[in-house]
Amino acid sequence: MSKVYFISNRADSKERNLTKYHRLLRKLNLARMIVKGDLVAVKTSFGERGNLTYLRPQYVRVVIDEIKRVGGRPFLTDANTLYAGGRQNSRDHLITALENGFGYEVTGAPIIIADGLTGRDYRSIPVKGQHFQEVKIASAVLDADVLISLAHFKGHMVCGFGGTIKNLGMGLGARPGKQMMHSDVHPEVNAAECDGCARCRKWCPENAIEMVQVPRKGRKAAYIDPECCIGCGECVATCYTGAIAIRWESDPAIVQQKTAEYMAGVLAEKKGKFAAIDYVLSVTPDCDCLGWSDNAIVPDIGIVASRDPVAADAASLDLVNAATGITPSMLPEAARTGADKFGSIHRGIDPRAQLVHAEKLGLGRRAYDLVSLDKPESGKA
Repeated sequence: MSKVYFISNRADSKERNLTKYHRLLRKLNLARMIVKGDLVAVKTSFGERGNLTYLRPQYVRVVIDEIKRVGGRPFLTDANTLYAGGRQNSRDHLITALENGFGYEVTGAPIIIADGLTGRDYRSIPVKGQHFQEVKIASAVLDADVLISLAHFKGHMVCGFGGTIKNLGMGLGARPGKQMMHSDVHPEVNAAECDGCARCRKWCPENAIEMVQVPRKGRKAAYIDPECCIGCGECVATCYTGAIAIRWESDPAIVQQKTAEYMAGVLAEKKGKFAAIDYVLSVTPDCDCLGWSDNAIVPDIGIVASRDPVAADAASLDLVNAATGITPSMLPEAARTGADKFGSIHRGIDPRAQLVHAEKLGLGRRAYDLVSLDKPESGKA
């Protein structure tokens, strides 16, 4: 059973958030995994333009300062995205990161986009997976001595939820690898529900969507060319009317399993040199890769940390499911207490599939011991 450390988001003048946050980081004991002079990759997402719920860079700064305190040389990193947006290449990715507040003056660390200018700087790493025997991982993170994952824990339109597994597997797969992970996703449009806004067309990275005339309706609707679609799922997330749904080529768990196998490649040479931190705050129904932010589905819960990526995500998921849902939000009324919250939003997706597969791959354990670091006398455990 893996140790997972937890601090709640409750605070007062005696038990401040930052005081507890420092306590959490000291409990992780980064000095045991960081040798003086080690290059430390800190993997996070810089968010998209228009999104307001990505991980705050001030949280990142505290981790950076702790890495420096124990002698590490940290840098912030992420790989370029498959979908259209502000992070498809390193030039635009860096600008988006700076506009969203991740400059050196705020975080105390430089930014290195892990897979180079156009997503071609990667290496193939052998894995013993069900779907892959090798995976394409961004080079910079492989070259780093230590890896620390800082994941905003939230929902996801393909994986059910996004935490450490997605942050590392999907996040650090090079662009060709991201396409391979998404190959089982095939969206299609219900023309009767499409209002013709063309928002999905703007976000499609392959220009696979066109607007076509709807017979006898006097208006246009989106059409997705199945020959051009790469299955990234961005059109599903950008559709406000619900007219676009995923038609799975196989079980939706496959994408989650592929993501876990990519995480296996990321961590292949990081034994004893890795830590995961999940921020169960602003738990939105969808990913930070979107250009907007919907209401959170539960109140801010807190932060979990572990050396075990599977246990960290399992604990975060259990904390979300145990919380009372927020009104108004995308969360259905029936799922506001004691339910599979992400599965209720993203119907047909079992969000635990990624945990099950990652455990089978030997990447961690779903069973965990949750250790609260809130002081008992504060009454906030």
